[in-house]
Amino acid sequence: MPITPALAWIDVALAPTAIAVYCLAALLAVSAGLALALLWRVHVERTRLARGRRQLAQQQAYAQALLDSLPFPVTVKDRDGAYLMLNAASRRDIRIDADAIGRTSLALPDHGPFEIEGAQPTRQRLHQSSLAVVEAGQGRQCEIAYTGGDGSHRAGLWWDCPVRVDDRGVVGSLGVLLDVTRFQQREQAARAAEQSLLEIAHHVPVLVFTVSLDAGGRRRLLFLAGDLRALFGLAPQDLVEAGDALRDWPFGDRIHPEDKSRVRRLLIRARRDASVHTLDFRAYGEEGLRWLHLVMAPRALPDGSVHWSGYFIDTTGINAHNEALRAARDAAERASKAKADFLATMSHEIRTPMNGVIGMLELLRHTRLDAEQQELLHAVEDSAGVLLQVLNDVLDFSKLEAGDLRLDDAPFDLRTLVDNVVGMMATHMHKKGLRIQVAVDAALAGQLVGDSVRIRQILLNLLNNAGKFTDSGSVSVGVRVIGDDGGSQRVRLSVADTGIGIAADKQVNLFTPFSQAESWTTRRYGGSGLGLAICRHLIQLMDGSIKLTSEPGAGTTVTVELRLPVERRDVERPPGLAGRHAIVRLAAPAVAAALADHLLALGLTVEQVPPAQPLRSGLAANLLFVDRDDETSPPLVAAQAIAVDADAAALGAPQVEGERIQLGANPLKWRSVARACEMGLAPLSPRPRSFHGPAPAAAEPARGQGRGRILVAEDHPVSQTLVRRQLELLGWPCDVVGDGHEAYEALRQGRYAMLMTDCQMPRMDGYELASSWRRHEAETGSFTRLPIVAMTASALDGEGRRCRDAGMDDYLDKPVQLHQLAEKIAAWMPEQVQPQRPSAGVPPVAADRLFDDPAMQALKADLLRTLRETGHADLLRLGQAIDDDDAQAAAQWLHRLLGALQLFCDDELLAEGRQWLEILQAGGEPDVLRRLPPYLDDLRQLLDRLDQPAASLPAG
Repeated sequence: MPITPALAWIDVALAPTAIAVYCLAALLAVSAGLALALLWRVHVERTRLARGRRQLAQQQAYAQALLDSLPFPVTVKDRDGAYLMLNAASRRDIRIDADAIGRTSLALPDHGPFEIEGAQPTRQRLHQSSLAVVEAGQGRQCEIAYTGGDGSHRAGLWWDCPVRVDDRGVVGSLGVLLDVTRFQQREQAARAAEQSLLEIAHHVPVLVFTVSLDAGGRRRLLFLAGDLRALFGLAPQDLVEAGDALRDWPFGDRIHPEDKSRVRRLLIRARRDASVHTLDFRAYGEEGLRWLHLVMAPRALPDGSVHWSGYFIDTTGINAHNEALRAARDAAERASKAKADFLATMSHEIRTPMNGVIGMLELLRHTRLDAEQQELLHAVEDSAGVLLQVLNDVLDFSKLEAGDLRLDDAPFDLRTLVDNVVGMMATHMHKKGLRIQVAVDAALAGQLVGDSVRIRQILLNLLNNAGKFTDSGSVSVGVRVIGDDGGSQRVRLSVADTGIGIAADKQVNLFTPFSQAESWTTRRYGGSGLGLAICRHLIQLMDGSIKLTSEPGAGTTVTVELRLPVERRDVERPPGLAGRHAIVRLAAPAVAAALADHLLALGLTVEQVPPAQPLRSGLAANLLFVDRDDETSPPLVAAQAIAVDADAAALGAPQVEGERIQLGANPLKWRSVARACEMGLAPLSPRPRSFHGPAPAAAEPARGQGRGRILVAEDHPVSQTLVRRQLELLGWPCDVVGDGHEAYEALRQGRYAMLMTDCQMPRMDGYELASSWRRHEAETGSFTRLPIVAMTASALDGEGRRCRDAGMDDYLDKPVQLHQLAEKIAAWMPEQVQPQRPSAGVPPVAADRLFDDPAMQALKADLLRTLRETGHADLLRLGQAIDDDDAQAAAQWLHRLLGALQLFCDDELLAEGRQWLEILQAGGEPDVLRRLPPYLDDLRQLLDRLDQPAASLPAG
């Protein structure tokens, strides 16, 4: 049926009912849709709510985990004080159960962690604290005692903090318990230790202190422990003003008047010097005057402040004991000195006529005597010589026992020393038919530092013993280097003989005074038995060792080992020897080896070819050393032949015999080898040039001594370097020593044409040096007068007259200018001696000032570097002299410093320094040392300015 007619039928037949049905159906459909939508919405909200609860639970679990990870108890309460959260440490350490959530501490049972003080009062105090924190909105803390989870009594710090929410304000409190038991225990232990220290310090005569100096210059007393009243008669409050500020001079009149200035200077020096400072002084304590020893050391802190920590200790008893010891020592020294004076007087009184006896015997020997008289005279001379030696030994031994013998170290040439000693003993040994062998290591330095006089005495004594107890055979002297650390050499000196020898059981007493191996040796050979004892004492003073090995009938060897500083490694030798070649063809291996060592030290290359070995064809050298009877070798080698003669008669200097040079080897002396080499490289002449020996008689100068070599005595390294360079530019060879004593010994050992000396030097100054040498010339009857020229920077009037009164011939003002130096040398140097050729490219007297030449800029830099190294050290020594109230030492160090500074600047400070120097030397103002420290600071600044590249040179 068609739809349209049906609808029409419905519409006609059922119109009212259908409408109602349709409306109801539509209404039901809408209601169902709304119900479905409502159900979906409910489902979505429930899902979101469940997710939120899960997230909240996770956050709560995370927050709880965070609280549980903390190692100390934490509680969270609401505004009313009820627990909201607890961490694991709360349940473990203060035993709050989980069921306490929602309850206050007052609602908990009366047992728990706070029973040590009573449960309820402590809980109530903590509850009230949390409520007060919520009300005030500010944190609070309090100390509590409680019982820990392990049952131990603990000390804690309870901290309550407010919990704020932005829109609600304070909603509760957070409580934290910190366990401070260990901190309290350590604090108690520290307090106990401090109290013990204070009690100990109070009962011991020691005062310990710490003082701080802040950036503003205020001094504060940080720590003080000890019996202040016993040491200074003061109470701690007497040392400070308001607060803990230290008074300017807290000790006031407690320090002895004679020591006040020393204490003040120490405190001033301590502010600028970071080293440890000590001082002994006197102070008035509770029981009178006491001796105190002060030790203090600074410590700089990062904030710029400085802490001085130190202590005072009462040394009155120690000083009294030391005074008693000093008195006993002085008494013993006086007794020993009396004995030494007696021995010295007796030795002098006996030796004076003894010298006359020996002198008269020598004159008697030159008169007409028959054979019997000659024999008797020889016996008397031997006896007189033995007696004089005994006197000398007794005097030396008395000095050693009294402690009066001191070593005098100075540079010396050990090769020359051995030459001289062996030469002194050679004649006596040759009379007995003995051979003398000498061997010196080629590695031995050119100059060592030691007491050459005492080393000579030791070697002379050993050689004398060797010659005395050897009737036939030989005596050998050896020098070997057995160690070298760069700054010093360990040298072994040995003297061996083929004499009677000594039994092993007798050797132990040889170094005992007045003792010999056998009583019959004294009767037969003589002697006092002091020689080896003196040698042992001297070697001990030098920190060396001595050893004796011997067998009866097999001879004796005495070995001495010494460690000596190296002054100069280069060996002084004639020019032109370095790099030359020598062939040694000798039958005696010992002589060949000793000669080879000498030649190597002289700078030659050496080839040893024994006589049993044939010479290869075409062999050439500069020098050929052969035995005296070898006539076949010289024609086969293109070289100057030098015949080595081991005969006892061959003792003089090398001589020319035909086409050969004769060299004596009994003994083989260093100077003789050097002379022979020098002669072999020059055209042969019957009058060879000398090396370290006297000039020929025809060439003896009328007004001076020597070969044109100048000796310079100057103590400052800067001035030493400068004058050495100036003399080199002028073509004059020179030796430089550091004081007058070294210069005097050098003059005695060598021949010089002129002496130039500084006037102010340690140990022996220039005035004393000149006077001593003039006395030496008069005593020795010298026919020549050594020219002496002073180098002085003194500003005192009459300096020239003072120099001449001391025996000097002229003087130069410092800084010494080159042309002035050349004029003085030309005026006083002997005309027969000419300078060596000056260095190439540098005119000898071209300018007034050494530094004007560009080639001298390197020297200027070296001198400035030396001045920086020595200047600050000199300032420290000058400050120490001021602290020691030693005006003489202060004048010496100030003179030394000014002498070096004037080479580089012409500052007005130098003029002021000369005024200070004049006052110090005149000694007219007692407080001059007290006024000097500010000037020292100015000199220190001047040295710092010289460190800059623009350091000025002196104005002409």
